[in-house]
Amino acid sequence: MSAHRAPLDASGGRASSGHDLQLANGIIDRAGVLPVLEPDFTAETGRHRTLGLKALLVACQLNGLSRHHKGHLIEVARIINALSDEQRTQLGIDNHDPSQTYDRVDRTFTRLADVLDAGHPGVDAKWFANALAQAAVPEEFRQSRSIAVDGTDVETWGALHGDAVTVDLDGEAAETQLMDDVAVPKLKKPARRAKVLGVGADGRNQYTADRDARAGHRSATNSRPAGSYVGYELHLAVQARDMKWTNHIDKVSLSDEVPGVITCLALVPAGTHRGRAIVDDLVAAKAAGAPIDDVVWDPGYSLCSAGSTHHKLAQAGIHQTFQPVTHQRGVRPFSGDALLLDGQLYSSLLPNELRDLPMPPRGSSEAVKVEHEARFNLRARWRMVRHAAPDRDGATRWRCPFCAGLLRARQFPKTMRRPKTVPLVPVDEGCEHCCDGILTAMAAELPWWQRIPFGTTAWRLSMGRRQVVESVNAALKGTFADLSRGFFRVFGQTKMTILLGFTVAGYNLDRIRSYRAKKRAQQEAKPTQPKRRRGTWQEIVEPTAAAATGADESPPT
Repeated sequence: MSAHRAPLDASGGRASSGHDLQLANGIIDRAGVLPVLEPDFTAETGRHRTLGLKALLVACQLNGLSRHHKGHLIEVARIINALSDEQRTQLGIDNHDPSQTYDRVDRTFTRLADVLDAGHPGVDAKWFANALAQAAVPEEFRQSRSIAVDGTDVETWGALHGDAVTVDLDGEAAETQLMDDVAVPKLKKPARRAKVLGVGADGRNQYTADRDARAGHRSATNSRPAGSYVGYELHLAVQARDMKWTNHIDKVSLSDEVPGVITCLALVPAGTHRGRAIVDDLVAAKAAGAPIDDVVWDPGYSLCSAGSTHHKLAQAGIHQTFQPVTHQRGVRPFSGDALLLDGQLYSSLLPNELRDLPMPPRGSSEAVKVEHEARFNLRARWRMVRHAAPDRDGATRWRCPFCAGLLRARQFPKTMRRPKTVPLVPVDEGCEHCCDGILTAMAAELPWWQRIPFGTTAWRLSMGRRQVVESVNAALKGTFADLSRGFFRVFGQTKMTILLGFTVAGYNLDRIRSYRAKKRAQQEAKPTQPKRRRGTWQEIVEPTAAAATGADESPPT
């Protein structure tokens, strides 16, 4: 036991059932991390480890399975001490001494962090955490090709010497951190300037003993206002429902409900460029065979430059759904015979009253939203229709709404042959043709294009799929675990990412268990009807004849 700290109480741990031990073992085995990491833990010389790597990983996963757990190493030590002798034997724990368990856990965990920090190609803490998260999701529950992405703040355990409101928002994405319209409330007493302990290798200020933690901005919640903090940002990609069909105006058809499991995670210092924090991981997952076709996220990501977000996703065949902010809206210059408005191509004949449309205020009622969306729905019929998929350079070809059959006009006789269900719209006198033919647009000209025109009812329903990641954030901030300050008692991005992997794996199992229970309840509540069977002529006629004569219908004994 170290002489510089007081003895720690590693007793009173939660007993693990055989089922929990089987689950934890299964996750570690399916993750495939042991064959990669064990060579660095095996030495021909030196004292034999009484706590092996697998035993540590299984114990950490046992801790991550339970709700309201803490990512503390002392909790892992308590779980090991609470195991039965037979369970410890299964994990290969020799010469067990309860008073030495924490020190052994600490040494093995520190060695694991050093191995993941060694810089082996493709082997790091992010790879480790994602392997655990994906191992907890059986293939049968990966039912969607759409994901919702969002970030949440994770404060560091290091003490800040000063007030958080005085930290400087530095870094390459500082301009995208301040997106809240709510002003930071004034303090009752003068703020004490946060002490800068140093400057990291990335050129950003270090405010705590945690050398990887940085200053960032977080949005407001019900329990606290928006403001600055010091720590990390956790980016999560959560499985969402697919968009099966839409008329691009007011109707959508979504797939059946899917389990909201986390398919990808990235823990980065606060204030890190949000696009680079997760986009490269999504593209790599797509290249590795993950079914990702659509990403739904908030302006925190779409505000980033198109070169770091939209273009990379488009080249990988991943579409994005988002809400443009104020400076991304309005008419933008475009070289072709079309109107580039709110990221979408429209006919140059679009009426002026449908060009500059306001969005409903935040928190509006359903009736107010429908009222605003009605004008967006009218404008959506004037949209250009993509004629062909993007080529190798990302260039796309487009047809005007009159040629595509979305609108009719008396000035264009060929359109009047279409059914009367196609809207008839007025066009200025003297207009002889609807367009100049097929239009070609380069990818750089359409950085904020979406399949469904922004502001329509269909777009709102599609954007509503993002609520699944908000539910995950809420679960990781109280319902399943509480990642607020105090959940971790370790410093460093690597160690925190390792512990997050076990928590996310436990959360995924919890979501799958809830999904199964919900489906089972729906099946039980569904009324069962007897199967109708077509009988023979004798089965239909003879009982009826017997009943007519008053004879006994039972067969003779």
